[in-house]
Amino acid sequence: DHIKTLDASLFSQVGIYMKNYGHQQLATISFRGTSAAHTNVLWHGIPVNAPTLGSTDFSQWNVWLVDDVAIQSGNQGALYGSGSIGGTVFIDHFNKIRTNGAAIGFGLGSFGYNFQGGSVEYKKDHFQGTTNIYREAIENDFSYPLKGTDLTQTQQNAAALSYGFRQELQHFWENQRLSIDLLLFYQHRESQPVISQNYAEDFIKTHNIKSVVEHFIDSNKGSISTTLGLITDQMIYNQNPAIRSQQMTLTQRYEYDIGDHFLLNSGFLINFLTAKGSNLENINYQKQLDLFVIATYRINNRWSSTLGFRESILEDSGSKLLPSLGVERKWVFPKGSLGSHAKIAYGFRYPTLNDRFWLPGGNPSLKPEQSASVDIGFKVHYLKFNSQINFYQTWAQDWILWSPQTGNIWRPENIQKVDISGIEYVLGYQIFLPETVIESHVILNFQHSINKSAYPSQSAYGNQLPYVPFFTAIWSNKFHIKKWSITLDQSYTSRRYTTLDQSDSYSVDPYFLFDVSVDYPLKLGEVTTQISLKAKNIFDNYYANIQNRAMPGINFQLQLITKL
Repeated sequence: DHIKTLDASLFSQVGIYMKNYGHQQLATISFRGTSAAHTNVLWHGIPVNAPTLGSTDFSQWNVWLVDDVAIQSGNQGALYGSGSIGGTVFIDHFNKIRTNGAAIGFGLGSFGYNFQGGSVEYKKDHFQGTTNIYREAIENDFSYPLKGTDLTQTQQNAAALSYGFRQELQHFWENQRLSIDLLLFYQHRESQPVISQNYAEDFIKTHNIKSVVEHFIDSNKGSISTTLGLITDQMIYNQNPAIRSQQMTLTQRYEYDIGDHFLLNSGFLINFLTAKGSNLENINYQKQLDLFVIATYRINNRWSSTLGFRESILEDSGSKLLPSLGVERKWVFPKGSLGSHAKIAYGFRYPTLNDRFWLPGGNPSLKPEQSASVDIGFKVHYLKFNSQINFYQTWAQDWILWSPQTGNIWRPENIQKVDISGIEYVLGYQIFLPETVIESHVILNFQHSINKSAYPSQSAYGNQLPYVPFFTAIWSNKFHIKKWSITLDQSYTSRRYTTLDQSDSYSVDPYFLFDVSVDYPLKLGEVTTQISLKAKNIFDNYYANIQNRAMPGINFQLQLITKL
């Protein structure tokens, strides 16, 4: 399934809740009960969170341009960058072997949805690459019921149009590799109005250029990779002047085996970032230096321990020393295995450029947020069953919160202390029948993100943070019947409060979704077309992900991906 945005791809991952500000709208992440700015997003190892907001809009990333996506929960094992208190999302690495081939993708769906995409992979001698391009559009004119009435309303002014282009080139010689990757994004999106103001006509236009060059040297005992990245973003809201940001990043990573038991991983990151707009003026380049060293001791192939140190230095904000310690153990039995891990780590998040320099209200005196985390987990494999359970606890302080001041001006302060605790449970199994294979997995997330400060009032102490669900569940079943694949996805999201006073009047109701997809590979000679029909929200439930932002009822998509 290569025709979807990255937020849809990450939706079914453990510990993740995606906050969609309407259908096909801005999508940010809440990882293990944190906010969008507490997840570090790395593309080829380069931080790509916006310097202004400190977060990523995952709806801007289409999987058509992406090879691999992986997640890492918590800040244990984070090498560099700011904001990995919740976790890290890794997008692509230069490790895929290309072949000669091409693919064409088409998509049609409800509410005027359409997609066109093409990709070409090529490989010859010591050279390989890929070229990808797509266009995606939707009118978004779905209907939804008006709560408390028998009336329905048609969504207006929520159309979206996006283009994307990718060019990757790699050259190999001896034990070295030189790689280049370029991403271009353009998006024109009407901001979906709230239900009570369906006539609003706000829009956002974004232009994004992301480029990276990597030199990799491999040897018998280790490797060295050097990466240079340049990211330029531009956002225009309505007719206001553009907000532009730039990041330039240099990283070097060194991995080396010391004997048969030690693995040393060390390196550095140098980051320069700035932004300019009508509310962001005269900002010099912010300079950041990160150093890291992680030593792994493998006692044998079943027991290992890891000790890490990170030092992060930001100009005018001091430095942070962040140690981490982890232990992993595995037991192997005749019909299965048992694995366990225990980790403890310190994390942090620098204030964003908006936090420090936004006019009016920015606070240059903000301190970095700090955290300490503990993570314990067990993984069981028995015959065709896999089960995993994780327990985690995070203590955070100097949590940055924007609050109203006199004159209708908002200003950020280091106000909150936050305690986050949670349980993640995953169960997967396979059943083999004649000409049929059934794959199933269940993901349960229980999380408490508790405000430990008497702010904005004493009654807010001990309450759940806004837009963090107490409980989410996903149950996915895939049936492989000869060449057919049928997928049944069910998900439940509990109530989310929108303010710290935890009032049901200002909350978003829980919701349940049931999606079905049917896939069939049609082969004509050497050409294979993957046909996919998707029905989403088939019970036609009314729900909202963000308060007063409508989401569609039952809707359909037809996808065709032809591989040449």
